[in-house]
Amino acid sequence: MPRISEVIDDPTPIPAARIDIPSRIGWLLRVHRTVAGLSLREMSAAMRARGTEVSSTTLSRIESEGQRSHTVLDGYADVLGLREGSLRSMVDMLCRSFPYAPAAPPEPASQSLDRFSEACEAAGERRPTGGAWLTFARLHAAENGFGLPRGLVEPYVRRLADELGRSVGPAHVARYEALAQLRTSAYGDLVAAVCRELLLDPDNQLHYHLTSVLSDCPSVELVRWFGGLLRHPSTFVARGASYALQNMLVIGGLGIREWASVVPGVVSAWEHADGDPVRNGILAHLCAAIPPELQAEVRRAVDITAPEAAGPRTWSRTRGNVHYEFARSVAAEACARLRHRDEPLLERLVFEALFDPRGVRMSNAMLTLTSSPFAGELMTLLAERRTRAPDAATGAACLRVSTACHHGEEVPFVVDWLETEDLEELHFALSISGRSARRLPRRALQRGLSGNETTMNRTLYALGMAADPRLPDLARDSGVTDAVRRAARWWAERDGRVLV
Repeated sequence: MPRISEVIDDPTPIPAARIDIPSRIGWLLRVHRTVAGLSLREMSAAMRARGTEVSSTTLSRIESEGQRSHTVLDGYADVLGLREGSLRSMVDMLCRSFPYAPAAPPEPASQSLDRFSEACEAAGERRPTGGAWLTFARLHAAENGFGLPRGLVEPYVRRLADELGRSVGPAHVARYEALAQLRTSAYGDLVAAVCRELLLDPDNQLHYHLTSVLSDCPSVELVRWFGGLLRHPSTFVARGASYALQNMLVIGGLGIREWASVVPGVVSAWEHADGDPVRNGILAHLCAAIPPELQAEVRRAVDITAPEAAGPRTWSRTRGNVHYEFARSVAAEACARLRHRDEPLLERLVFEALFDPRGVRMSNAMLTLTSSPFAGELMTLLAERRTRAPDAATGAACLRVSTACHHGEEVPFVVDWLETEDLEELHFALSISGRSARRLPRRALQRGLSGNETTMNRTLYALGMAADPRLPDLARDSGVTDAVRRAARWWAERDGRVLV
């Protein structure tokens, strides 16, 4: 009888300054293998049949120790039929976010011209895959390989950035990692210039991926620039700037003196918000994330109140923590639906993704769930259990994480949610409709375009991601606002969602 691999967990306290990165790497490998029903010996044999020699004993050690092995990460993805590079991309993204994470193994010492040429051709195809983008980026980021001149790489970067905003599930993870590879390479300034240009394009409809990629390389200049964007006319750009600043704080590399330049930006944005509750919420959360000395400077200038306390009061993995118990129940049901044993680390990841106030830790937990074999079950469960959550804030978080776990599949119940009076449910239904390429009913379209900024944006997202044939007519419709016409024109020029 084959030996059953032990459960992998992250033993660090939830409020601790660090998380256990190796445990999360090993967990991703192990749960993908065990959910698929493969023993270590069977996985080793399957990898050997594909030309990769790794013994079952070595695989067990790599899983248990959470080693950052590119060979094994890519080998598991290949054997399990996952998207090319999907596991490795997730691990690379996780490790880039935390400076204490395991270092990346060295890339091959030499590259062949044939492989480089094939990579460029694959990325230039009509519909390149995420795997093609990853190979293109890694070869161009290598210090000892080939590389195209800046002027020839720029069109690739523009296309990759555009596809990234429209990609879903594993396709998004792969493209993000590809662009991040280029951002942290010799082409970093070129990537930054393209992302900044696209971010400031008034017709651009997708922002957060651009601010996130830019923030992967913190600098004093970016602190000032994002600080200035906090008062941008678009709430989406302002929120993206806040997320970027918080990400740079976690990545580190800048001292308190360099971060001092963010204070005037926060103060100016607060005064400019003139009491707007959405803007004030964005700034209050950012202020709570910056160093205490700088928080004090901001509060001496303006009366920024701390974000309203919501969610957990206890940050422990105990039954006395009702929010953790909620996460535990969701994780347990996801495991049960796959006829899999309970996974303590899955419970913790669900809790972090829903509640962790540290944005980078929350987003990485969410991405790890998205890249896990439990994503499909979590997507449905979190939406279904929203009304049984401990409080309203948890319900809203359920929809956020559920959307992230959606990989483009049909979700029948969102049709009814398009009629709801609950704006959070409506925005969720609009997002899922677009990501699943479901055509919006006429009534939902008219209602969405007459709503507030967020509702209008989500409606156009639904149309654009589904490549709705009504977009060209909407772009010429004199009965809608100029903002709607311009957004419809922007979406009509694109192919909709990207799944591969």
